[in-house]
Amino acid sequence: MKKLLLILIAKAITISAQITPANNIIAIDINQPQNAAYTYDSAYSTCYNLGMRQVGLSFPWPNIETSPNVYNLTLLDIANLYYPASNMPVDLTLAPINTNIKSVPSDLAALAFDDPAMIARFKKLIDSVFAHIPNLQLSSLVIGSEVDIYLGSNPSLWTQYINFYSQVSAYARTLRPSLKVSCEAKLEGLTTTSITYLQTLNAFSDYIGVSYYPLHADFTVEPFTTVASDINALVTTYPTKPICFYQYGFPSDAVCNSSNALQAQFITQTFSSWDAHAANIRMIDFTWMHDYSPAAVSAAAAYYGLSSPGFLGFLGSLGLRTYAGNGSNKPAFDELICQAKMHGYNNLPTVCSSSVNDISSETPAISIFPNPASSVVNIISENTMDEIKVENALGQIIQQLQPKQKTISLSLPKPGIYFISIKTEKQTLIRKRIINQ
Repeated sequence: MKKLLLILIAKAITISAQITPANNIIAIDINQPQNAAYTYDSAYSTCYNLGMRQVGLSFPWPNIETSPNVYNLTLLDIANLYYPASNMPVDLTLAPINTNIKSVPSDLAALAFDDPAMIARFKKLIDSVFAHIPNLQLSSLVIGSEVDIYLGSNPSLWTQYINFYSQVSAYARTLRPSLKVSCEAKLEGLTTTSITYLQTLNAFSDYIGVSYYPLHADFTVEPFTTVASDINALVTTYPTKPICFYQYGFPSDAVCNSSNALQAQFITQTFSSWDAHAANIRMIDFTWMHDYSPAAVSAAAAYYGLSSPGFLGFLGSLGLRTYAGNGSNKPAFDELICQAKMHGYNNLPTVCSSSVNDISSETPAISIFPNPASSVVNIISENTMDEIKVENALGQIIQQLQPKQKTISLSLPKPGIYFISIKTEKQTLIRKRIINQ
């Protein structure tokens, strides 16, 4: 009886810890694929149906104040009409620092961030922006994007920016008293490299703003299993304020030592870690909906002054859907749909697993059995299989076949988790299989 009670308590704790639509928010950075017929409305509708209930809009300061005291507020006027129509809250980023760039009007470039003239002008920017979005529900105002990259280890720059941030954030709250203010920094900076500075800065924040891409310095991916330890470290460091991931992604390009399967596993691991810290992590904004176009990759590389193959591959493969034509779902987008469905965010008619730890359900057209298996899995397809690719849990290809038949048996002798990709003329399917011995 005591053992049964303990089991029931453990299950109750697990269920209560999972994220819910009432308490945790899925956001997606919406962008469009190649075909102009797939409009922003199309992309927005797809994400809304998935369960997205928050969007982000980000502007480097000079994109709004295009020359000293001259403002282009057209996009904000559109936002003020568009998003309230579906009651969609917006995270608005105004960035005087944009990753590795001091992003301020040209006449202010030589000034310190806490120079009175700099602070006065940013307050005027806030005045101008807020005057054009009276109907827009701001879920947060984010002042600065990945600020720790530009500020680095320079104590003087950090002091300037903290003084700037404390004053302009307080001013913004006087205009909208219920406003939540944040400043986005990399997870690594928040937990290790800039932890002292960011703890001081975040004393003036309502939310802990995070950018997270688990990458090495050369833009190759870290194992997706690091997600759990990284998020644990973040929650441990900032246990009392809600955490918002304003950028959150994982590339799929082989030049980054990644793959579609690894990107999908990253999504699976994300929801597992989010469930473990549901009370701490308020929102995750998945970056991006579609891969960047080659032109957009080139433009971003020129803007940031980075052109290594790893960086280009990172920029070009962050999307959860492809870019060409109308775009198509990568396995990561399908997994996001399924994870959202299993957590109660949507009821889309899609094939999803019954467990957050297994994506084993099949479409009627393809069957893979048994699962778990003992060294051999069998595949039956209604259509001829043009290609089968098997990857291990590290994303390494261990088998690649062109069977040109409808049935096949695969031998996977080592115990472990494998991802089997099957391509026919009508579909591409990826499924996880567990080999026990």
